Amino acid sequence: MKHPEAQYVVEVTVDDEIVCRAPKQAEQRIKMTDLAAVYVETNGDAPWGADVWWLLNDSTGQTKVAFPQLATGETEALARLQQLPGFATRGMNSTDNARFECWPSPVE
Repeated sequence: MKHPEAQYVVEVTVDDEIVCRAPKQAEQRIKMTDLAAVYVETNGDAPWGADVWWLLNDSTGQTKVAFPQLATGETEALARLQQLPGFATRGMNSTDNARFECWPSPVE
């Protein structure tokens, strides 16, 4: 059986957008040119729920796209995000309620 997180489908479009289709929710999307920050948000919901989330924010600080680790298409979306200068995956081992900035790099 697939993880429930696999019901979230993430894709990088030919127009260089990241799109997420989540169960029973409106489609979320952000153009890479509008992307201002990428975060990993962790919580203590495991093993009963998704405990690692990717958050893609615009320049106003609004989260435009959110998807859990193990979402369908996460690998491809992460490959695109890793092309951002200074991008670093942070916080993946955390079990606390916390947010980690992956881009822009907080250590630049």
